[in-house]
Order: sequence, then C-alpha cells, then structure tokens
Amino acid sequence: MPNDRNQDVAVVGSPSTNTELTVDLLQEATEERLVGALTAFEAVQDGHPITCVGQIVGIELKNRWHEDSVFRNLVKRTGEIPPITNRQDTRTAGLVVGATFRQTTNGYEPDVLGMVPPTGTRVYRVDQDLLDRLLSVYQSEIVYLGRAYANDVFYPMWFKHFGSGAGGAGEAYHLGVFGKTGSGKSGLAKMMLCAYARHPQMGILIIDPQGEFSDELSGVRRGHQGLALDEVVRNLGRPIQRYRIVDLQLDTWDLFQELLIVRRFIQDHLDVRGADNIPLAAEYIREGLQRAGTTLPHLASLDALRAALNIVSQRANRIYTGQARAAQLQDRVNTILNSELDTTFENGWRPIADLFRSGQGRRTLFGIVRDLIQSEGAGQPRPVVVIDISEEGNPGLWAEEIERRVMTRLLNVLIIQSAQRSRRQEGANVLVMIDEAARHAPSGRIDAGSEADVLRKVLRNAVRETRKYGLGWFFISQTLGGLDNELLQQLRILVFGFGLAMGSEFDRLRDFVGGDKRALELYQSFRDPQSFPRRDLQEFPFMAVGPVSPLAFSGKPLFFTAFTDSQEFLRVNGLEPVSHDGT
Repeated sequence: MPNDRNQDVAVVGSPSTNTELTVDLLQEATEERLVGALTAFEAVQDGHPITCVGQIVGIELKNRWHEDSVFRNLVKRTGEIPPITNRQDTRTAGLVVGATFRQTTNGYEPDVLGMVPPTGTRVYRVDQDLLDRLLSVYQSEIVYLGRAYANDVFYPMWFKHFGSGAGGAGEAYHLGVFGKTGSGKSGLAKMMLCAYARHPQMGILIIDPQGEFSDELSGVRRGHQGLALDEVVRNLGRPIQRYRIVDLQLDTWDLFQELLIVRRFIQDHLDVRGADNIPLAAEYIREGLQRAGTTLPHLASLDALRAALNIVSQRANRIYTGQARAAQLQDRVNTILNSELDTTFENGWRPIADLFRSGQGRRTLFGIVRDLIQSEGAGQPRPVVVIDISEEGNPGLWAEEIERRVMTRLLNVLIIQSAQRSRRQEGANVLVMIDEAARHAPSGRIDAGSEADVLRKVLRNAVRETRKYGLGWFFISQTLGGLDNELLQQLRILVFGFGLAMGSEFDRLRDFVGGDKRALELYQSFRDPQSFPRRDLQEFPFMAVGPVSPLAFSGKPLFFTAFTDSQEFLRVNGLEPVSHDGT
C-alpha cells in the first residue's frame, strides 16, 4: 500500500452521527486491513474547512439476497449464485471521530465536530505528511510510542509535565497501564518514562518492587526490548538516583521494631521462641530505648545494645510466663553481656542499627523528597529517583512488612511536602510510578490496622487529594480486578494491553470505555503477542482512554501498536545520543 499519498477507502453513508459515522467501503478497499485504521475526511463547518481524523473500529458485510431463505437454499447446493454472490456484497464500517481541526490562516487549530458531513463525503487513509501538517503547532510536545493500529503512520501522543508553561498540563493527573504478563506493558511504561523524562522541571519517583527499573537505570537490561533506559535519561540531562532499603537512613521506631524480627536478632541471638514471644520482646526493646531517651541515629553503639539487653532481662517474666523459660532468657542475656557482647554487636545488632545511622552515602527520606521537589528557580534538572524495595535487591533485609512500612513512610513524607508547597502556591510537579501496583493496593478485604491496610489508605487518599498539589500517580498492574477500585476510579489516562478480555476483567474494561461495543470488539481482536512464530513479527497492541493524544479530543478509545525496536523509538522521537561531531 503506498503511503506517500492519501488513499480513498470509503464514503460517508447512513445512518451517521457527529461522533460515529457509518461509511461504505469502496470496491478497491475491500481487501485491505482497515479495522483500526486511521482515516480522515474533509468538510465545511461555520464557513471554515475542517479535517476530521478517526479510527475504523469495525466492518460489517451484508448481502440482502443471501439473507433470503430461497437463495440460501441455492447457496447450500451450489456454493454461490453467480449474479449475486460477491457482486451484491456491501461492506459498511464504523468510523469513530477522534479529533477535528479547523483550517485557518495560521494553520490548523483544534475544533469540535458539530455537524454531520453529507453522504458521499470521501474518507481516506491518513499518511504521515497529513498528520505532521495537522499537528505542526504541537510538534515539540508530541511523542510516538508506536504506530496507529493497522497503519504505518506513527500515532502522536503527548505526556505533559504537571506545571505551567511550555509543555505543561497545568495540573497533575493519574495514569495506569494494565495487561497480562507478556503483553508489553513494562516496555510501554519504560517508553512513557522516557517521554516524561524530557521535562527537566518534573521530578520522577519510581517505586520498584521487582528490581526491573532499578536494574535498567543502572545499565542492566531486562527482557528483550533493549531500550537503554539509563542512557536515554542521562542524555536528557537528568541525574539518576538509585536507592535500596539499605541505602536509606530509616527514621521510625516501628521499622526498628520490625527489623529486630526480620533480621532475626530476637530469635538467633536472644534465643527467643514462640509466635507471641518474639514480637513481644521486640516491642519491649523499642519501648525501653525510647523511654531511656536513645535516638535512632545513636542505636549503633555498645551502650545502646547493653541497654536493650538489660531491658530484655528485666522483662523476661513478661516475655515468658513460665519461670523456667524466663530464667533461661535471663541467663542468655548475661552470657552475651559477659562474653559475647562484641560478637553480638557486630553480627546481630549493628547491621540493624546502621540502617538508622547518618553518614556518607546514606539518604534520609526527607532528603530524597527534597531532591524531587526542588525549587522552580534552582535551575537544575530534577532527578529520576528509583527505590528498589525488591527481595533480590535487599537480600537478608526484605520482608513484606518492611517493604510496606518504607513505602508508607516515603509516600507520607512526599504528600506532606507537596501539600506544604501547594500552600505557597507552588505545584510539586512530581510523578510517582508504582510497579506491580496491585500488590500495594489490592482490591478486597484486608485486616484492619495491618500495614497493608495502612498503605492502601495512604494511596487511596493520595489519588483523591494530591492532584491539586501537582503530584500525579502512575500505576502498572497485570490486573484490573486485583487493583483497588478507588484507585482505578481516579485514573484519567488508562492504557490496556492484551489479556483483559475475560470475566470480571472484561467487565471493568467495559466500564472504562463507556460500554463502547465497537471498541470492545476491536480490543477482543487483539492477538496474543506471545503467539507470533518469530520475535521480529511480534505486535504489542494497546487500547488507550483519556487525554493521551491530540487525536483523542472526543474521549473515545484509541488503538495503537507499540514499537518493538528500541532504536526506532529513539530515532523517531529524537532521543538518540549526539556524538562529539554532532551526528
């Protein structure tokens, strides 16, 4: 198919509305792949020429003679009726209008289609030249993540920062990318991250429970995409800050108490056993040290360990109700104090206490947030910060409760600082990306008061309240049904990959596209990316809803196929590194 010119494929038919047109396919287009194709037509509205762009979302074939019972019997015997079969076929398609542009002396301006073009109006395929002309005003803001579904043209999108001025949306909004494993959602999220990284005035925080983004931003490639994420971010002038839990200066007694259990200080060094006794011993140590005036940064001392051991010895009768077992615990404490103090300090106490100590290479959560929300007048690009809370990245330290407590504390600090900035009439202009979001804010029942419940409440309040602070949230999840519904309802831009076309997942999907039957049928036609015989033939189709494209003014779902070649993504978006000779 030639793509150096527009090609007529249909004419406007009946019935049609100003949002969805019925179009009759031309004979020469009946053998083309048109479902999902980006098409356009021209008309006159209020005395001005307009160009409307939309996607074909479904095709229907009719032959009224073949629907007659007499002719059906003939077809049953002969297989065809020469004067009728094929020649009397009519094919109609549904064309959903996505955007309208009014031609003026200054070029093209966005408009709204408030009329219906007459029957016979020519509908043609959109080529790249036409798109470039229509969107010339927005060219500096446009990003391409792939091609229009069933087209060779690049589908234009925009990802604006949350501040005012050039390239800014003037407000924050929340996003979500959903799809089963292998649908390409992680690759798409990385390209979207690159799109946001083009804005140096926007801080980006990535909560990484799998370690994938942490590895990518440190130069270790994951998957088959091959996108050099760290190089792209640095070439855009953005500093990268990567932290594991061990790199953070933790600052709450709750975390200290949890670590005494997770790092097995209570079990292995004090020889405390029992599901109820272990957390009780940790609680007594925490309370006793707090009452004694010990501060978290000064835990890494022999005096703090002695104080903790004396607390355990004094509370032995409360940790164990049995006199014999309490006496054994006191003997164990005396042994440590008399002959094993240094060994216990180095192997058991210090690895925990050091997490709360200040020092070179250690960052407080307040310091990380301060980097993300630096003053607009600082003149320096804000960093891309990734917090690796994965088990692989934190061996010997990781536990779900630790992960949740660190996340809760970090997000609370970020929200409080953003609110304070908002009171000074300054937006935070920060995007928070959370991978595997359903792990942190699952749907369904959670034990009230648990750390999981606390974290989910923080995220619920955040998506409801922080938009006005200039703080946006980007959730990545394999499931719609598994993510808390309150979070889903606050998302403004949603992108759906393959694998959500069954059961409750499909019911949720139907709600987000407003019950648009044609769009849902097109989504259901997506082919599993893993079913292609060769990797070079793979396609990663997506359906998007929301203000993600200058061609999506109507609010209807749009369809595109993501890039599979990372070099093409970089080249098309001008993100290739520039060498010293300027090439």
